[in-house]
Amino acid sequence: MATYNPPAFPRRPKHSSVFSELRYSWELHYYRYQINTALYVMSPGEKLAYNLIVLSAVVFFLTAIVYYLPSAVYVSMERLAYYLTGSRKMHVAAIHGAAKAMEQKSLAGVATLIDGRGMGLNNASWEFVL
Repeated sequence: MATYNPPAFPRRPKHSSVFSELRYSWELHYYRYQINTALYVMSPGEKLAYNLIVLSAVVFFLTAIVYYLPSAVYVSMERLAYYLTGSRKMHVAAIHGAAKAMEQKSLAGVATLIDGRGMGLNNASWEFVL
């Protein structure tokens, strides 16, 4: 059984519309992905395993951004205020208020992902610790 299946280069549609341009763009990006990662020489099982690894890495990266970036920004803002003013006590309340506002906005966005059974984010790790 031959596993080599060369990918076909996508052709630009003759009649241009928004959807045909989006489809062409998607096909072009997928073609580049296949060529740069050599997916076209892999068997279907190998393609599945490779794509699962890539998808897992992307999910872990996005999860790290969602969960760790707000606290890292808070710590960075606190340190910047200390470096600029030389005093930690003066600006901590203002930074804490801004961090709380940012936390409430992010929680409101994440709360839209709650399922219909009322299962939500009742985790204490969302609280910022001073």
